[in-house]
Amino acid sequence: MSPNTKRAILGLEEAGLAYERVAVDLMTGEHRGASYKALNPTARVPTLVDGDFVLWESNAILEYVAALAPERRLGGESARERGEIARWMYMNSAHLSPNMARVFAHTIRLPEAQRNPKLVEESRAEIARCLIALEQRLAGREWLAADRLTIADLSVAPTLGAAAMLQVDLSSAPNVVAWMARIEARPSWSAAHR
Repeated sequence: MSPNTKRAILGLEEAGLAYERVAVDLMTGEHRGASYKALNPTARVPTLVDGDFVLWESNAILEYVAALAPERRLGGESARERGEIARWMYMNSAHLSPNMARVFAHTIRLPEAQRNPKLVEESRAEIARCLIALEQRLAGREWLAADRLTIADLSVAPTLGAAAMLQVDLSSAPNVVAWMARIEARPSWSAAHR
């Protein structure tokens, strides 16, 4: 279910790179075991192993796979495109994704007695702020950062892929809804959700 893992898979698929998916059982705590923590000391998913190079953090993985396949044009090709890509990836990692995670934790994952409705309310307000920015950016545009799909789109889309489950209403953001539909129609989205 990890949107972070889905983000990395989207990048690998869109870059056209061969890879092997190795399941890590989060429910049994496999990610906290010594062998996994030897690869990723944060005990989080995903982790990319490319020969003797080990990389964790899904946005870093997106940057790496974009650099490995420059012909796919997933990364920025000018200073302005690189800035736009960074803007949306950082907005996602600093604001949208953490607030979606808080809503998940305090509406689904945590036992009822540990849930904090005030935190959910505050997180939903932050999500709404992010949606306003996304909606404005996508007005008259197909993609977030450039005239094509980039790692900015691949970074943000998995976060919003959980909107329905978390009862985050996207109906006030029709440009975002149309953008999500374009991404969800791509073969990479199906591959990331297998």
